[in-house]
Amino acid sequence: MIRNKRGLTLIELMAAVAIIILIITGSLLSFMHLMFLGDSSINLTLAANDAQYILEQLKGVPTYAAISSYVAPTLNNLLDESITLNRSVGTNLANITVNVNWREKNQTRSYSLSTCIAR
Repeated sequence: MIRNKRGLTLIELMAAVAIIILIITGSLLSFMHLMFLGDSSINLTLAANDAQYILEQLKGVPTYAAISSYVAPTLNNLLDESITLNRSVGTNLANITVNVNWREKNQTRSYSLSTCIAR
């Protein structure tokens, strides 16, 4: 009669616990990675919004000639954020590129947005 009773041995129980620990550890690592990707996505969205803001300000200058003398405002939405403008102002068309640079997790990230403004 004792032979017919079945149960878990200690080795089977330890193997099941080890597998569960591996699954939980993998899930937590994946979750942490997704949290970092979410922060990176938020920063990229902020950079895009800042570049769009600068371009909208440029489109609203009073005269076409004022595009070449426009100075971008200082924005502090991102860590160590800097904005540079590259302009090529012709007689009838201005090509403008806004570069937004910032630091994220000890790395320099950048985002560029370009447009053309006609006279």
